[in-house]
Amino acid sequence: MSSSTVQWDPYNADLVPNPYPTYKRLRDEAPLYYNEEYDFYALTRYADVEHGLRDKENMSSHYGDILEFIKAKSRMPDAVFIHQDPPIHSAYRSLMQRIITPKRMLGIEQEIRKLCARSLDPLVGKDYFDMIGNLGAEVPMRAISMLLGIPEEDQTAIRESVDARMRTEAGKPIDFAKQQDLQAEALGNFEEYIKWREKNPSDDMMTELLTADFKDPSGTTRKLTRDEISAIVNVVAGAGNETTNRLIGWMGKTLAEHPDQRRQIAQNPGLIPQAIEELLRFEPPGPFMARYVTNDIEYYGRKIPKGSALMLMVSAANRDERRFANGDSFDINREQRPHMTFGNGIHVCIGAPLARLEGRVVMEELLKRFPEWEVDYENAVLSSTSTVRGWDSLPVWVGSKPKGAVAPKRAAAPEPEVASGPVPLEGKWNVVVKGPTGPQPAVLTLARSGDSFTGEQTGDGSTSQIQDFSYDGKQIYWVNRITKPMKLKVEFKGEINGNVITGKAKAGFMGSYPFTATKA
Repeated sequence: MSSSTVQWDPYNADLVPNPYPTYKRLRDEAPLYYNEEYDFYALTRYADVEHGLRDKENMSSHYGDILEFIKAKSRMPDAVFIHQDPPIHSAYRSLMQRIITPKRMLGIEQEIRKLCARSLDPLVGKDYFDMIGNLGAEVPMRAISMLLGIPEEDQTAIRESVDARMRTEAGKPIDFAKQQDLQAEALGNFEEYIKWREKNPSDDMMTELLTADFKDPSGTTRKLTRDEISAIVNVVAGAGNETTNRLIGWMGKTLAEHPDQRRQIAQNPGLIPQAIEELLRFEPPGPFMARYVTNDIEYYGRKIPKGSALMLMVSAANRDERRFANGDSFDINREQRPHMTFGNGIHVCIGAPLARLEGRVVMEELLKRFPEWEVDYENAVLSSTSTVRGWDSLPVWVGSKPKGAVAPKRAAAPEPEVASGPVPLEGKWNVVVKGPTGPQPAVLTLARSGDSFTGEQTGDGSTSQIQDFSYDGKQIYWVNRITKPMKLKVEFKGEINGNVITGKAKAGFMGSYPFTATKA
């Protein structure tokens, strides 16, 4: 379709660290790009992306805004309004605009400052910390949970469920069937909060969703159903955790690489709002938005057929030199012009004011305590996902890195000593699941009854009876249904070698993690 030799593969992990040279070539050589392998079109110039996001006559969100979902013609519940077209989208968005108001955002600024202090104050005096683990993964999670009314003891589990739904295997598209299962389980888990909040109303969004009058797409005024509330809460929790977490990571990296501008901001905090806008332009957390093409359309003299998937490449558009002078340069003093990070048109991000508020407060509080830092790139980890771009871990040296300093390392757990012969299955087994937030210990207790086994598993303050147990002399399988920090089905599949079991624990919608069990 073009004489250009430029190629762009959205699943190419080698491009993730720095995709921008490829984006520049696409803008210059193939502004309408077609990928034959995955059968999608892409637009990269600012004017084209802006037009595409506004073109509700020819572009549909009916199948979502993620390439794999569009290719699968996925359908979400109506209340997942970001994946809908008018009039369904308009009805739910109108309700949410009454709930997510500027007044509500201003009202939580001091609470967000307290959350920042809670994360940052214990780090004062230290030489080294993680911008994600100590800050990015904490403040957005707690802020959106506070707005929704999710109890603090469950907030980490909610964030981890969001992360699991975003994560993909490096170099591969989203597993759509798995995503459907994860989404269904996530919706089911929010039902418990909604039931609890119905009996315990408070000044939060969940209570307001329960009590608000809503004019549905048919024009009928009614209350939201529990399923609708669950879907909306799921959307808000996901978006509220993800965007600002990624923004904080890019804040840490970009300001480290531009120390003169970082010092300028520290000396003049009035520059922070424009610095946040420049960060959002320069490193958007969500690099693409996809649409389903509902009519034949034409760009650059070529047709995009009806039924195609079209990628609107926000991160490429945000650096378009036709819109932003020296677009590949980070400059907090550049002329302020709107960017595409939060979208445009009828689907512009409804949570943008919250993301901007959190970004501003986090930068203010961070620079108050730590005006200098340097990224430890040897131990930094980029996320494995095709839908958002950011950091899983971004450790930094605070101030000047001490000469010859070595990054702190977590002590590796000693490998269990394997017994030379078989051991009885009945008795206690010390189980350790290597979860995303560190080791999760539990105790599995088994009792024999003839050829069958019964038992229980204890961990994190709760005990439950094991279910669906099977053992064939080598392979072992059991199910544990935990209740804390949230209700979750965990499936353990492993292989026994003497006094050690090794395998994978599938923690519902949160993904699978390795585990080891050692006979006590």
